[in-house]
Amino acid sequence: MMRKFLASVAIIFLVALINLSVVSAQSSHWHQKEDVNKFPFEVLRLVNIERARVGAAPLKFARDLEASAYVRAKELPIKFSHTRPDGSRCFTAMPQIGHIIGENLAGGQTSPQQVVHAWMESKTHRDNILSKKFKELGVVYYYQPNSKYKHYWVQHFRG
Repeated sequence: MMRKFLASVAIIFLVALINLSVVSAQSSHWHQKEDVNKFPFEVLRLVNIERARVGAAPLKFARDLEASAYVRAKELPIKFSHTRPDGSRCFTAMPQIGHIIGENLAGGQTSPQQVVHAWMESKTHRDNILSKKFKELGVVYYYQPNSKYKHYWVQHFRG
């Protein structure tokens, strides 16, 4: 009788321990379940939905703007600003092809839906997203676990 009781307690304990480890793994490693490589294209898709609502042409993805956005994303945990850590303006990271450029930054959002929503709630960010002057977009998501926001987003626009 005592063995059955101890066996039952042991099983309950093991099941609870397994459930706890699954929940812990899900919350601390959420990004492993997500395909973060698709995040930039989902942001582009969501941005183009917003642009269509105001009659703006869809933006095209630009790899060179993605590269400059990545440079900036790596700088954001050091200095979250449109001014770069060396004191220069953000635009110095962008290729000088095209005459109209813009930058949107965000920190803390964990999905493309969250970040686009946050940008659309901010007048200056929304203005960049909806500007009919812009034709191309580069987007980067960057994860830095030992930093203030952990999740960083950069959009680089070009007209």
